Amino acid sequence: MAKEKPTLINNPKLRDSSSKLIFGNNILCSQFLRDYADMEILRHIQPEDIEDVSERYVPLYSTERDSDTVKKVNIARYVRQEEGDNPLELPLYIVSLVEHKTKVEYNVAMQILRYMIHIWEDYEKEMEKKYPHISARKDFRYPPILPIVYYEGRGKWTAPMDLADRILCRELLGEYLPHFKYQMVGLHDYSNEELLAKGDEISLAMLINKIRCVEDMEAFISLPDEQVESILKDTPEYLLDIMEKLLRALLYSMNLEEDETETAVSKIKERKMGRLFEDVTFDFQAEKRKAREEARREGLEEGREEGRKEGWEQAQKELAVTRRIAKLSKQYSDTEIMEEIMKEFTLTKEEAEKAVRQVFED
Repeated sequence: MAKEKPTLINNPKLRDSSSKLIFGNNILCSQFLRDYADMEILRHIQPEDIEDVSERYVPLYSTERDSDTVKKVNIARYVRQEEGDNPLELPLYIVSLVEHKTKVEYNVAMQILRYMIHIWEDYEKEMEKKYPHISARKDFRYPPILPIVYYEGRGKWTAPMDLADRILCRELLGEYLPHFKYQMVGLHDYSNEELLAKGDEISLAMLINKIRCVEDMEAFISLPDEQVESILKDTPEYLLDIMEKLLRALLYSMNLEEDETETAVSKIKERKMGRLFEDVTFDFQAEKRKAREEARREGLEEGREEGRKEGWEQAQKELAVTRRIAKLSKQYSDTEIMEEIMKEFTLTKEEAEKAVRQVFED
């Protein structure tokens, strides 16, 4: 009797290790940057242009960020430089920072900013060792960093994309606040057909990673066999090993028997990806019921988090309105105050009347 496998499909550590397998490989990472990073300069990036520097930054930044990857991408041969563009003749590269998320994290912009500052400070120290006092020169520049959030969750990504949106009363300082945005690559924003159309190994890995419930598994099975298998036609053996590890972790997490799991996984080495599950017996109805219950629990949790966020924002707005009314009351009539706060805070007439009434009653 085969051992019962633990239910791991929603285990963050399992998801993190899958992400590390994908983005830790330079071939898969170069394909990801070409296909999914919305940057023209990266459209032709090759594996040899990429150096993985995660070990240099991730452990120093936090012991809990094992799934994040930092890549140094050499763009020198893709950039046409005019004479004098790079007077210091420093390395020309982009640092690609890939944050892996399985659920919405509202403070991700600040997390990424800390990462970026850490990388730039480290770069400055490195350049200072080679060229003393170089950072004080007028023409010294820091390398560009492309921050990417790779999001595998099913729910909509609702975290602010601009760091300034995390600053209280941002409208007071406007352009004097730090503004930067990260790029969002949502796994579930792409249909299986869109991923398959890319025709490369990273998209196949993303198709495997996309399987979170039995409906996803059924959708994968329904993909055209020939189109799926054509992707692996010229795939090197070590990339097939990565695909094997991704699929094995997935199937064990879905409590498949060990012999069925290994039978399915063996199809990868045979390059028969489209027939992964032809010998697998699987209780789809039972798994659907389990998936619906898990989705319901996830939805409730996301709803609670969103409710807390909305409540906080509403409280801050009410406080700002109250303070503004109190300030205006020294010079203006009730009618003039109402007109001002309706315009400033986008309130209806009824909301403005209520706000003014509450302040003066208090």
